[in-house]
Amino acid sequence: MIRYRNENTGDVVERESTDARLEALANWERLVGDEQPEPARADGILSRPQASPGSAPTAPDSPRAREQKDAGGPPAKNANKDVWIDYALKRAVSDEEREEIPQLTKELLIAKYGEEA
Repeated sequence: MIRYRNENTGDVVERESTDARLEALANWERLVGDEQPEPARADGILSRPQASPGSAPTAPDSPRAREQKDAGGPPAKNANKDVWIDYALKRAVSDEEREEIPQLTKELLIAKYGEEA
């Protein structure tokens, strides 16, 4: 029986014979004999802090951060869609997000940008 260990997750699998796929993948190692697997290591991707769209960290002294701060609080929920679009464009953190905003419904704009920053 051949055992393999995933360095990222710590998973251990057993195979009857050599597994070419696991042998080729860099994050899988073959365990020898009764070797005990080491604890999983952080892979650098899954351990990164996550931020939802519209709230990604921005350098505090950047022009983008000043524009986000100047956006103030969200408009009233009964404000028209154009007001919500203007507000969302000021809160957006990427060009891709800004391109998406005009196509969103007012309800989605409120759901995505309706909470205080």
